[in-house]
Amino acid sequence: MRSVTLLLAVVFTVGCGSAMHDPKVTFGTNFNPPALTTLVPNTVPVNSSPFVMTVNGNNFGADALVFWNNVPQSTRFLSATELQVVLTVADLEQFGMAHVYVQTGGLTSNTVDFNVAAQ
Repeated sequence: MRSVTLLLAVVFTVGCGSAMHDPKVTFGTNFNPPALTTLVPNTVPVNSSPFVMTVNGNNFGADALVFWNNVPQSTRFLSATELQVVLTVADLEQFGMAHVYVQTGGLTSNTVDFNVAAQ
């Protein structure tokens, strides 16, 4: 009886241990970080009217949140490769590069710059 119990304990430990260390086993969590590829549009003149910007990339989750110069924006999830965010008058008041990135599933994407061009 002890040998059977010991054998089961070893099999369980080895089985669980290998799954815990295998990066391919995700248990429902996406460990691939989000990645931004393009912003559409990617430039507008300073003091432009508010508009909807499309954020393209991959590995976006339904909880994805777009950040504009480190400020979270109201984000609309369209798919794992596409998000939308409304840029406001306040977002477009100053010319220069705005830094855009996405957080989803506790992970942060690369940053893509958006050009708010001087007139």
